[in-house]
Amino acid sequence: MANPSRRGQVAGPVRNQMRGDAETPFVNTHFILPYGLQLKQTKNAGDTSVTIPTGITFVYAIAVGGGGGGNASGAGGAGGIAWGWTLANSTCVVGTGGNNGIGNYTRYGNIITGGGGNIGTSSGAGTLGGGAGGSNGSATGGTNYWGIPGGAAGTSISFNGGSGGGAGGGFNNSAGAGGAGGDGISGAGGGNSTTSGSGTNIAGKGGSGLAGGGGGRATTSTGTLTGGTGGNGVNILTGAITTGGTGSTGTGTNGGGGGGAGIAGNGVAASGTNGGAGGLGGGGGGGGATASVQTGGAGILYLFY
Repeated sequence: MANPSRRGQVAGPVRNQMRGDAETPFVNTHFILPYGLQLKQTKNAGDTSVTIPTGITFVYAIAVGGGGGGNASGAGGAGGIAWGWTLANSTCVVGTGGNNGIGNYTRYGNIITGGGGNIGTSSGAGTLGGGAGGSNGSATGGTNYWGIPGGAAGTSISFNGGSGGGAGGGFNNSAGAGGAGGDGISGAGGGNSTTSGSGTNIAGKGGSGLAGGGGGRATTSTGTLTGGTGGNGVNILTGAITTGGTGSTGTGTNGGGGGGAGIAGNGVAASGTNGGAGGLGGGGGGGGATASVQTGGAGILYLFY
């Protein structure tokens, strides 16, 4: 009688079809990029309609909110990022970047994410996964769609923002370099440097993540004033690094912060006293004199099936 505990004949074919050690099925893919599916549609800010072929019930979406805008008070945080499966839907919302305000939300079906924070017109906090704006002690990052908590704000003791789903904002320093924006899925804005006198003021860099926060603004001193560099991001589709814009430098003239990188575009360098705009796909705007110039990067929506 055959031994009922023997599994060799059943297990053998399974072993023969398993992948070898030399094969890496997830090579060149990102941890939120759906393995085996194809990108079918890309939706940009202003798009509202989606046409899904008959027979497709579920769609995998990656949603990015608009980056927060930078202004004279500080830098904007990166837009939130959410991903997952949802029932096919014929409508969408893709958020614009903030213009002297927070970034706007992006939604497809049940996948939703918020915009990056902005100082001056709000508390600076990121919304639903967005990174916080820089230079405000209460600027915490937003908890994201999957429940990853936001990062803590920098303080007058520990100037750098904390990491999280949406990172915490860097704190303004009136006696030295501005605090760096926290790193996270969505980076936060860097803190301003406002030391008086004739010393060198260097603002905090924006936090990095899949999308980066804007760099802080350097003001007040009659010496050298250098704005913070925008945080880096990651192109989700290719794995390539997107880069934040550089800050500007002046002598006795305020330095603007560079724009943070988005998931689909680099941040813009600061120019003169103005900060740089955030990159496409949620980059935060840099801190600077003219809010209409240093807007947050627009959100984006990727649909796979």
